[in-house]
Amino acid sequence: MKLPAVLSSMTLVSILAFACSSEPDPVIDPEPECEVNADCGGDTPFCEPEELVCEAAPVGGLIGWGDGSIGSVKMRAVMENLTEPTDLAFHPDRPELWVINRDDDSVVVVTDFGGEGQAVQRMKDPAAMHFMDRPPAIAMGADNTWATCGDSDNGGDDFMGPALFSADLSIFAVSTPFGLGSHLDMLHSTTFCRGIAHETANIYWVFNSNKGSLDRYDFKVDHGPGNDDHSDGEIYRYVEGQVAGVDGTSSHLAYHGGMLYIADTGNQRIARLDPSDATMGSAFFGDEPTLRRNMDGAELVDVVPPGTLEAPSGLEIIDDVLYVTDAAQSRLYAFDLEGALIRTLDTDLPAGSLGGMAVGPDGMLYVTDVAGSRVFRVEPR
Repeated sequence: MKLPAVLSSMTLVSILAFACSSEPDPVIDPEPECEVNADCGGDTPFCEPEELVCEAAPVGGLIGWGDGSIGSVKMRAVMENLTEPTDLAFHPDRPELWVINRDDDSVVVVTDFGGEGQAVQRMKDPAAMHFMDRPPAIAMGADNTWATCGDSDNGGDDFMGPALFSADLSIFAVSTPFGLGSHLDMLHSTTFCRGIAHETANIYWVFNSNKGSLDRYDFKVDHGPGNDDHSDGEIYRYVEGQVAGVDGTSSHLAYHGGMLYIADTGNQRIARLDPSDATMGSAFFGDEPTLRRNMDGAELVDVVPPGTLEAPSGLEIIDDVLYVTDAAQSRLYAFDLEGALIRTLDTDLPAGSLGGMAVGPDGMLYVTDVAGSRVFRVEPR
């Protein structure tokens, strides 16, 4: 199998998949069945370090199998020369990696990820200064779309919120006639947004650090690239005043099984919201003809209470395991969905390094290094 090319700005190495060897000769002492992960593959992709047999990763094993020290894994820098990457996401339908950068509002797209035609391009929307100003996170959506938001107040008028974009590279970042960039839609009731998660269709949740709330946005039917019809949008606000952001740190969200999981950075916890508990309340003010309602009665439940995490930031749920990055500790955590600690990984990176995460098509965990402007792949063995 031919390895992917080494690019000037990054190195991406695919896992070689070979079958494990047959049972050992009963007379002669066998050679170890696997020496490296490249000897394994399929449903048993990792070489168990003590027994030297090919096995599936243990629960939470995406951040390692050993003692949780940096020496128990390989943290491989696979992308460099970024500009404060806060988050990354893999396209759900094609081998493509998207990395979003806070410092210059750009997106780096890796097409044919891990393949022979792998290529890297840095893209920036012509109107990024409004539609993705200091983006804290990215969420892939439905029908070849994605969304982000801006960690700003739009120069002081608070006219900010999440924006919807196309993942079609012939549309994204291409100028449109009215000077509004390539965005497909945007709604404006979340100043200093710190995180975003996709629910379904054109519905997204965002972390509103200005109001201390969780806001649910439904773009309904988008208005097309560079237009500005927001009349069909709907915005619902939950638990105002009950979550807290921290300046300079993303507070990522994950929607899973009808529940919203929250990296509540300022309150040093992971919380869970059941939106079905809420009832529609009063309207709140906004600057565009959009439905806005407060949602009453929903409660936040502590999943990981204060005391373990200092600055939870990145958040991913994979096989019912809750993976968290702690920006202050530069540590990765794995919890079950009720908050029981499974394992940890100390990265030895400086404080403020770890951001968002995503699992790649190779089954490994990728994490952004905001301070170092890199992306790491965690190779558990």
